Amino acid sequence: MKFPNLGSCFFFILFAAQCGFPTISEAVGIQLPGAPSSENRFGFFIFGDSYVDVGNNNYINTTSDFQANFPPYGESFFPVATGRFTDGRNIPDFLGEYANLPLLPPYLDPHNDLYDYGVNFASGGGGALALSHQEQALGLQTQMKFFKRVDKSLRKKLGNARTQSFFSNSVFLFNFGGNDYLNPFDISYDIFKTIDAQEQFVNMVIGNITKALKEVYKHGGRKFGLMGVPPLGYMPSSRLKKSAQFFEEASSIARLHNKLLPIALHKLSKQLKGFKYAFADTHTLLLQRILNPSRYGFKVVDTACCGSDEFRGVYNCGRKLGSLPFTHCKNLEDHMFFDSFHPTEKVFKQLTEQMWSGGLEVVKPYNFKQLFDYEPTTLASQ
Repeated sequence: MKFPNLGSCFFFILFAAQCGFPTISEAVGIQLPGAPSSENRFGFFIFGDSYVDVGNNNYINTTSDFQANFPPYGESFFPVATGRFTDGRNIPDFLGEYANLPLLPPYLDPHNDLYDYGVNFASGGGGALALSHQEQALGLQTQMKFFKRVDKSLRKKLGNARTQSFFSNSVFLFNFGGNDYLNPFDISYDIFKTIDAQEQFVNMVIGNITKALKEVYKHGGRKFGLMGVPPLGYMPSSRLKKSAQFFEEASSIARLHNKLLPIALHKLSKQLKGFKYAFADTHTLLLQRILNPSRYGFKVVDTACCGSDEFRGVYNCGRKLGSLPFTHCKNLEDHMFFDSFHPTEKVFKQLTEQMWSGGLEVVKPYNFKQLFDYEPTTLASQ
């Protein structure tokens, strides 16, 4: 998701050319539990931001704002912090579990060069636009470069036909938009003041996403999962701003993205034979919990468990930033947000359960169980 602005070079506003990729630094890998490597019929590949990152940012040249490989991150599940921006597991972890896959490693883990079950390319702070945190995170364009390297590696190992079959059976998850929409507000609250400006910007973000989907399709991918942009105005970091204008415009552009993305996906399904997708309305799922917390087992939805200042909205969980030390709650299970931007493992698990087996009101036209279960020949004939 979104992180504090670390430089106003982002201000391409509204629509400058894409550019630049971060430098990767060497780092020590974190070994995660998983099944023994073997050739698998299908895999799971993840592209996106901090809601789905499992530790790629541990291995890039960035700052602690864009990392989560230190306590208290991971405290609810992992013996050490892995780089996930929550207290435990996140959505790809649970989806993989439900699909009977092991925990997928980050692509940049130097100990990982096998992709028999897929791999995770996501990067905290990454956006669909290259200029979203271009110096601190791995954007969609860089993640796609990594995917092409994986494709090349698999084709060398398995041959073209088997790699094509593997990709056609696999699921490709994309989660982008939050960073692209929140970053411009660090420059001005007037950037998205008109609906025309919002539409033009959203179309650019979705255009980059659909371009990537088409590229994966060319390499054999047929089954795609997409997540909606969360309710940006309700995060603890957003509440700290105490700006009605920010709340209205951030909420509006998130709703617009979540309206236009399914339309674009439906068009792709008509254009590309065998292209099938699951769009998870994570915006609605999160908002349901924010507006009716007790129904889902929460007591605190406005204040993060870890951070500082009002709502613990200052993004310094586990970090030594400025004069405000972070504080950590004693009642984690009651909280929706672990830090000022990111939900708790409890929330991620609840969302994933509905993404996996939910009805059309939360995930459509297929849920993720159906998407994983479908055979490409079955998909192509529908």
